[in-house]
Amino acid sequence: MEHIAIEWKTESSESRTEQVSPDGRWHLDTKVGRDGKRQMHLSNYDIICSPMGSGVCAEDCWRNFILNCDKYAAKLAEIKEEALAALTALRQQ
Repeated sequence: MEHIAIEWKTESSESRTEQVSPDGRWHLDTKVGRDGKRQMHLSNYDIICSPMGSGVCAEDCWRNFILNCDKYAAKLAEIKEEALAALTALRQQ
């Protein structure tokens, strides 16, 4: 079998940093491409899953889904306020 040398060409190269808040809820991922272009992604793991409903019948599923929507909306409002406070603090630095 003949040995073939491959000349590798780098098509892309990036640096990636993952930051996590002490409580593990907030995640900030930063990528910097070879061209220096930065892209960031912020997420909160408390609201990563959408509401769902379960039960022994369709009515239970719908009722539980609606209850979970209310809980999700309340949690979303709470997290939004926390994010606004963080943004305000960042702007004051």
